Amino acid sequence: MSRCRRRSDEGASTAEFVVLTPLLFAIFLFVVGLGRIASAHQDVEDLAGEAARAASLERNTSLAAGRGEETVRASLQNRGLSCAQLTVNVDVSSYQPGGVVRADVTCIADLSDVAISGLPGTKNFTGTATVPIEEYRSK
Repeated sequence: MSRCRRRSDEGASTAEFVVLTPLLFAIFLFVVGLGRIASAHQDVEDLAGEAARAASLERNTSLAAGRGEETVRASLQNRGLSCAQLTVNVDVSSYQPGGVVRADVTCIADLSDVAISGLPGTKNFTGTATVPIEEYRSK
């Protein structure tokens, strides 16, 4: 007569928990990171629009470029956002009634807190906006 020994399942759920917890945590961080990336992309696009609009409302080119950058920095602070590196470029080369103002905003964001999920440690976000200047504007 052969004797079969039954294996005990004791401790199996603990082992599964220990193996699955880091995986679930990484998936959670990945989803959070994707949300942050989508939000940051939208924020940078909005900032470019705000910069171009603010610059288009000024009366001369020397004030326009400065106002665009100033608006971006103030808006970042008001939104509670931060960029590891921020570049604001306001193009006022066709600054005249009927012309346009173009703003390019580049933000390098630090994502190191969610990098364990497989996302990069930093990501470059770029936003561009073009706003027309009123054609019948007084000088």
